[in-house]
Amino acid sequence: MIYWSNAAGGFLDDRLIVGNLPEDAVAITTERHAELLAGQAEGKRIVADGTGTPNLADQPAADRAATCAYLSASVDAAAELERSKYITAGSGQAMAYIEKARQAAAYLAAEAPDEADYPLLVAEVGITGKTVANVATVVDTAYRDWIVIGGAIEAARLAGKKAIAEAEDAEAAQAAYDAIEWPEAE
Repeated sequence: MIYWSNAAGGFLDDRLIVGNLPEDAVAITTERHAELLAGQAEGKRIVADGTGTPNLADQPAADRAATCAYLSASVDAAAELERSKYITAGSGQAMAYIEKARQAAAYLAAEAPDEADYPLLVAEVGITGKTVANVATVVDTAYRDWIVIGGAIEAARLAGKKAIAEAEDAEAAQAAYDAIEWPEAE
C-alpha cells in the first residue's frame, strides 16, 4: 500500500517502512500515486487538503520583485564571467591593470622616459617584451582592446538589467535575462 504523509514530506510504501506509519498518513491507490507523480512531473505541486488527502495544485506565481533582484544579480555575475575571458579577475589585479595602462600611456607619450618611473612595466621586461618600450606597446594595445570588449560587455550588462527592471512580471524578467547576448572579441 502507498501512503501520503505531510509529516514525512511525501509518499511512503508500507513494504519499506520500519516501525509505525506517521499519524497523518493517508492511503492512496497506485493509480492515484501515478497521477500525482505525473502531475508533479508536469510542474504541479502536491498538497494535502483538510483531510490530509494529496491533490495537485498549480505552482504559486513567481514573485516579480524577487525574480528581478535575483536575475539582476545574475546579470552582474554573468558579466564578470564574460570579463574573465579577457582579463584576470580580482580587485588587486584590476588595480595592477589600471596602473600598467597608465604607465604604458605615460611611457609612450614621454620624449625621454626614465624607466625608474615605470616599475610595473619594468617588471614585465623579458616576459611580455624585450624592452620597456616593447612592454609599454603591448600593454597599451591590450588596454585599448579591453576598452572595446569591456564597453560592449558593460552595454549588454546594463541593457539586460534595464530590461529585467522594466519587465511586467517574473516570466518577462526571465525572458529579458535569457535574451541577453554577450559580445565576442573580434
